[in-house]
Amino acid sequence: MSERDVFYLWHLEHLGLITRTADGWSAPLWDDASCGDAVTVAIIDSGLDPRHPNLEAALVAPQIDFGPQITGAVYRSAVPTVSALRQALATSQSDLKEIVQRVLAEVRAHTVRAGLDIEKLNVLHDAVQAAGNPASAAQAFLEALSVQPPGLSMADAGFGDAAAKIADLDLDADHSATITAMAGQMARGYAQIDMPDPAAFFGAHGTACAGLVGGRPPRDRPHEFFSALPYYGVNPFCQIASYATPYSHEIKPVINALLAAYFSEAPVILMPRGLPDVAARAELPPSARRQTRIETCNSAHPETLVDDDQANLMGLRRDQELIEALLLAIAKRRYVVLAAGNEGRGNMLAYPASAAGLVDSAIVVAAVTRDGLRASYSNGAPAPATLLHMVSDDAEVLHRDDQRIDAGTFNGSDYQFGDVDMAASTAKYVPWAPLSLDVRGPYGFTASSHRDVPDYEDGVDIASLYTLFGGTSAAASQAAGLVSLLIQAGKLPVTPAGGAEPVITAMQAEGLRHVRPLP
Repeated sequence: MSERDVFYLWHLEHLGLITRTADGWSAPLWDDASCGDAVTVAIIDSGLDPRHPNLEAALVAPQIDFGPQITGAVYRSAVPTVSALRQALATSQSDLKEIVQRVLAEVRAHTVRAGLDIEKLNVLHDAVQAAGNPASAAQAFLEALSVQPPGLSMADAGFGDAAAKIADLDLDADHSATITAMAGQMARGYAQIDMPDPAAFFGAHGTACAGLVGGRPPRDRPHEFFSALPYYGVNPFCQIASYATPYSHEIKPVINALLAAYFSEAPVILMPRGLPDVAARAELPPSARRQTRIETCNSAHPETLVDDDQANLMGLRRDQELIEALLLAIAKRRYVVLAAGNEGRGNMLAYPASAAGLVDSAIVVAAVTRDGLRASYSNGAPAPATLLHMVSDDAEVLHRDDQRIDAGTFNGSDYQFGDVDMAASTAKYVPWAPLSLDVRGPYGFTASSHRDVPDYEDGVDIASLYTLFGGTSAAASQAAGLVSLLIQAGKLPVTPAGGAEPVITAMQAEGLRHVRPLP
């Protein structure tokens, strides 16, 4: 196995985005994009770790979480006594100097809270202690404690001209009225939650997706991030806006996230996650063993329902109609990138990519292996030419239509590799997977030895910062990064022409590889 085979950014080289030369490597599209205005990619998924050293410089705004609050919430960084400082400022308490001194002592005790400038905090602390009226200096100290990117007002977040943007979608009257009401609720402002962002602990999927989109080497603070790799996503010059959504039967939080992404005017909207297909579920024959709260609330005890119950089946169907109409309308104005799904169905897409008309207006992305085969888990479409195919990992499968076996696993020894058919099956399996980013601690894809996410950079936990990542989520994330890169380099118009074909044409014009899967 050669050094070329084990290059940790092999997927970028496979795409043709970077080329190794005798004295380094070249990336003409990156050169072009670095001179253009940064293109924002809005990611609607599980949330991401805003403190990851390879991501923090990419975030253009605080992460919005539509889980705890259906209209969105933001988390404020949690330095131990910062809540006491906020309370003291709000109530004009006289002990500001003592509280600021306590906060600084605790920050020093934790040494390196990623992103905090200790020297600046020392200067601001001295200003508080020297001031006759320390309120304004204490406020400056509080603001310097934030490890999140700078916040946006609701006007800056795109809600200032929400009415015009909704009218531009050209929805029918009912959908337009519903969207207007939902936007009005969000425009009142996002809830503020004084706790660490849980995505830093549990947002492994969103972190990995964001890494493939726009990961980049850490900021020039090697003493803080000396264990971070010089990692690169497909477009290391883009900006990322993250909208965290719950993985549940609820659709309305995703609608609000989609609206927020649209109002932000991000040219590219990535949704690597699926949604529950309520209509398809309703067609299943009834079964007590399959019954969930949705069925019990809507059949046995309909009188217990309230209007805002997210398990209301009628409400879920209305939400499904609304998000389909919204996706179709937004896809005419933004590049909407969707994952084909991981059910292994060769001619059927997962929802919402399967919604009528979306495959021709949005960019639906399926996964292929390094060897050009359709990944065993990847869904497809009746017309494969309507899909964008990006490289991802593979998975073992053993059924009538396909057999792929990883001969390197323990279970691989159970098969008769001397058999001609079995030898062909092991040859089809491709063990390569893209490398991406991961959350630290025990809840990432690559579990850490730490019981919890450490508050300091110890130089030991490098393994849990990165992970092999796959699925059509990885393929779609690379596609979103690529679309933003082509726009930023002036190779693709800001307004989409519809579907995957214009992107494939632009890729081929730039010498990038697009491989339709072999049969």
